[in-house]
Amino acid sequence: MAAEILDGKKVAKEILRDVQERAKGKSLKLAVIQVGKNKVSETYIAEKQKVGAEAGIAVQVFWLSPDITQEGLEQEVTQISTDPNTHGVIVQLPLPKHINREEVLSKIPLEKDVDVLSETALEQFKENTFPVLPPTVGAVQALFSAYGVEIRGKKVVLVGHGRLVGVPLGIWLKNQGVQFEIADKATKDLSALCRTADIIISGVGIPKLITGDMIKQGAVVIDAGTSVESGKTSGDVDFVSVSAKASFITPVPGGVGPLTVACLFHNLVTLADKRV
Repeated sequence: MAAEILDGKKVAKEILRDVQERAKGKSLKLAVIQVGKNKVSETYIAEKQKVGAEAGIAVQVFWLSPDITQEGLEQEVTQISTDPNTHGVIVQLPLPKHINREEVLSKIPLEKDVDVLSETALEQFKENTFPVLPPTVGAVQALFSAYGVEIRGKKVVLVGHGRLVGVPLGIWLKNQGVQFEIADKATKDLSALCRTADIIISGVGIPKLITGDMIKQGAVVIDAGTSVESGKTSGDVDFVSVSAKASFITPVPGGVGPLTVACLFHNLVTLADKRV
């Protein structure tokens, strides 16, 4: 029996209807800072622009040189963040290798940190005191809620420990009291670890990293990885072989991605409401 599709687009539409209603008459704006060129980032930026237009929220993109200095980037983030007409600020990851990511992210004010990426926001999220969830966490939680996927009492494997997916999801799972393990570059036998999982969440950006022989029958598979090759967007999961064994699976595109963007705008209107 083929896996049931976890339709992120469908759930995203419900969230965005609420966002659109809450944004009416408020002239809200999201600032997106992109350093250099990155195909995956550009895909997400285009999606944010499209969704923002539909929700009545302006999206202003700041395209910066990949050669920008640490000091120069920090100054740009600070200046953009201080604009009173900007209600959310995003620094697209990854950043060039010569940039200290944490120092840059720390320049985003808490009240505008819609991605929950600064160290202070992340610490508050760990303590369950930040008013919104990191967008990927919000997306996964919304999918599980919409489709009745229970995580308590289940074994979860997180593939990847990046700042956008693995780190916030690990914090969330820990706060939920869920047993989980993290697989990264140091993991010797990824296949063996994945076969122990009731739920697999992957977010590393390697096409077809997770295949059908790596999961157990009936596993829930969440593909939060994105890579772009020859203009085609791919996830981490080999959809055909995995969907033959999984109970639930997210497609790429159309799964976690659009829902993450919807949760981002949900965060923006929520933080904007708290500023009033």
